[in-house]
Amino acid sequence: MPAFKRLTREDLTKLTRAELLDRIRMESDYWDRKCKRGLNEADAAAHQEFSSILHAALDPGAALNHAIVYIEGRGDNGYWNEKPGV
Repeated sequence: MPAFKRLTREDLTKLTRAELLDRIRMESDYWDRKCKRGLNEADAAAHQEFSSILHAALDPGAALNHAIVYIEGRGDNGYWNEKPGV
């Protein structure tokens, strides 16, 4: 399994949702495995930070707003091209 670089809040301002997706998948897989073995206090804090970043990156409210605009024919669905931290 290749090593990964943990996501940071700064990544939310520098990368688009499309660019974040593979990194989110990799880190999510890491936490799925790690949580099965149990988390110490530092791991639990890091997992909580990842969860917060994940929810900011894949914001369902923003996805819904983009979907409505697209369905109504009022514009391009640029959800995946947005930088969620901006």
